[in-house]
Amino acid sequence: MRIITTIFATLFLGTASLMAQTPEEIVRKMSEQLDRADVEGFTMDLNMKLPILGTIHSHNLVFRDKLKVEASNKTMKKTSWTNATTKWVYAPDTNEIIITAKEVTSTSDGNNLSRFEAIAERYTLKLQKETADAWYIICKKAKANKDKDDPKKMELAVAKDTYLPIYLRAKKSVVAVSIENVTLGVTEESVTFDPAEFPDATIIDKR
Repeated sequence: MRIITTIFATLFLGTASLMAQTPEEIVRKMSEQLDRADVEGFTMDLNMKLPILGTIHSHNLVFRDKLKVEASNKTMKKTSWTNATTKWVYAPDTNEIIITAKEVTSTSDGNNLSRFEAIAERYTLKLQKETADAWYIICKKAKANKDKDDPKKMELAVAKDTYLPIYLRAKKSVVAVSIENVTLGVTEESVTFDPAEFPDATIIDKR
């Protein structure tokens, strides 16, 4: 009986070691899933905590060159839509829609997933813990990474069922940033400004 128990234990441990994935493998599979965002579009939440201003939250929807951002903090709420040439900003407190030409050099928060790119190359990865639903990975800035904009440490959680990030958290100086709830699949209609939705709004065209 002891021999049979030993055999089963050996087989189980061997199978478990084969099923185990390194943090690098998990991040690589996550990146492969995020590559689909270029075609399918994506949504994500961005929380940014700053001194004095507090936490600014934005819900971002992206479909190719179109972006919709619903941003808010304790005192402000705005929605913006951007396409290749134009930006619309709606402020509910004034019921105004301001239209401007899109700045060529503008890099809007939420319009890409660049923070997830090259994590494996820029950071050393350590599996902090694993649950039935997710992997939790600590990302420490690699010595070879000389990019001053990269935070020294990030916390990454990846869902097991989708290989999509649950969150990516980082802090640099006094600013804390958390990217959460990344999902794939956005329609062009959902990110396109429709003036019919705001029949009573005042439109200010500054183009």
